[in-house]
Amino acid sequence: MATIALAAHVAATVPLFASDAANSLSAAMVENVTSSPAPPSFNNDPSLFLFNLFLMTAGTFLGAMMLGRQCSRIWAQRRYDHPLDPVSLYRLITLLAAGALTIRCGAEAMSLWGWNPDDPVTSARVMMAKRWLDPIALVLGFTWMAIALLGEPGIEHQLRKSPLPVDMWSRWPVLVRAGVVIILSFVAALVAVIFR
Repeated sequence: MATIALAAHVAATVPLFASDAANSLSAAMVENVTSSPAPPSFNNDPSLFLFNLFLMTAGTFLGAMMLGRQCSRIWAQRRYDHPLDPVSLYRLITLLAAGALTIRCGAEAMSLWGWNPDDPVTSARVMMAKRWLDPIALVLGFTWMAIALLGEPGIEHQLRKSPLPVDMWSRWPVLVRAGVVIILSFVAALVAVIFR
């Protein structure tokens, strides 16, 4: 009940569309949270905060790596690939999915890393940035799904042609960098949770 009264008081005194982060509703709410190493939604559970911080950080970097890889492949093959070839659609689908993952996880990681009840203005700016980035990630995700649905018949037709050798085992060494990113993300998240 006290939280509702506080929110009503803040809403009455702070303009709804204040462009100044220091006077925003978000900053006022963060300022009134007791000093906590994690946002209130984690209910002071450090393991839940660690798990989210770790996965969102790893997702950001892994998505960015895949995004860079697909951009590199698209650029390298630009003279050979027709825009409607199945391989071009596959690369575009992967590019959009990686972009959506990078932006969505990046926005959430930024929100978690930026949480600081002692600096409500910065926390408010981070929360507002997240609210702008989330819809962009969703638009990329929706576009990825639309292209996957539209290109599915042609891609499936090409994938059913034989012989189609798929040698996934030779690609395992490529995942070493991803494994290093995952380990470093976990270590960074663990250190952040321990020393907050």
